[in-house]
Amino acid sequence: MTSKIENLINELPQASNKRVEEIVAILEGVLSDIECKLPTEDDTDSAYECQNIPKAKNVIALIRAWNARDKKKEVGESEFKIINKLSKELKISFTQI
Repeated sequence: MTSKIENLINELPQASNKRVEEIVAILEGVLSDIECKLPTEDDTDSAYECQNIPKAKNVIALIRAWNARDKKKEVGESEFKIINKLSKELKISFTQI
């Protein structure tokens, strides 16, 4: 994982709603640029990478849903726990890709 991607993911928990949208759009673009070719029999790394792309896309969808909620009404420690957990999951997925 490049440091730019890692920095974007690290920014998510404290980012504004608009910035979260910008970040997830960038990350989706990165995922769409990755070519997922069917692996040959002896290429399990490619299979593993391809398997993690949908996982990363799913976490991005969860982050978008979290971002769309009215956090003014739900401000609290649990909101930060949610986005921190999602950010960690996304970082793991990108590391595995």
